[in-house]
Amino acid sequence: MHAQLDKIHTFFAVVESGSFTRAADNLGLSKAMVSLHIKALEQALGVTLLARNTRNLALTESGSQLYQDFKAIFSDIDLAVGRVTDDSQPLSGELRITSTWEFGQRFLMAPIAHFCQRHPGLKLSYNVGASLDDLVSHKLDVAIRLGTLRDSSLKSRRLGQYRILLVASPRLIARYPLQCLREVAPLPWIHNSNLSQPGRWQLQHGEVRFELKSEASYSANSAQIMRQMALAGMGVAILPEWLIEEDLVSGELQILFPGWQLPLQPISAVFNAGPALPRKTRMFIDYLCSEL
Repeated sequence: MHAQLDKIHTFFAVVESGSFTRAADNLGLSKAMVSLHIKALEQALGVTLLARNTRNLALTESGSQLYQDFKAIFSDIDLAVGRVTDDSQPLSGELRITSTWEFGQRFLMAPIAHFCQRHPGLKLSYNVGASLDDLVSHKLDVAIRLGTLRDSSLKSRRLGQYRILLVASPRLIARYPLQCLREVAPLPWIHNSNLSQPGRWQLQHGEVRFELKSEASYSANSAQIMRQMALAGMGVAILPEWLIEEDLVSGELQILFPGWQLPLQPISAVFNAGPALPRKTRMFIDYLCSEL
């Protein structure tokens, strides 16, 4: 089977890029050679791995099984190679990262500057707000993401966590006097459209739990825009504590039912689950883990 590893590597590139053409570009091969690798691998295994037509391709059941099995194997290889790599050797090439504007400005700029100073041979490209799909299509190395991640074929590593708070402006609270948590649901709400279920949250008060369900009156894909909407009295919002600390001190936003706690949210480094994680990416993620 070891004779098929180069073809399995090509298979991974096709699956993760979503096309033969992009896989060929990423591997530095011709599209014809990529097709030959896939065909030879399917013949060697005696199964069809990819169902393809003129517009798109999809994994067959056998293809999905092969992908999942070798994803774990390649991950172990990455770890083994990383353990024996001399991290004192200079980094080179370009590191392409992405995060949200708000979090990047507040927490990432200083660590990024320090990391680049430690590795002057490394070039860095920072993209604001790129989607996880862009990790493959735009050849990005790592995305820093906040909150629970959607299901994905990408890998992730936990960097830290942060609190989120249920808040509203004093003028909204004056319009809708609240006696209990249940009365929050019918209010105007501002939802984060990045989330798969932005209107469903579990709150906890000691041992008591409450599921809060709401419908969006307004939505945005930026926490900063959500904050501005909340400050304008447009609706209730759930926002990161680090983003609204000054608003809470000034009283421009108030926490609703502060005895009830929302779950802590993860900060994750998301990266391509390919056959080999570049050393520059691994070292950058390790550095962020120590800093964040």
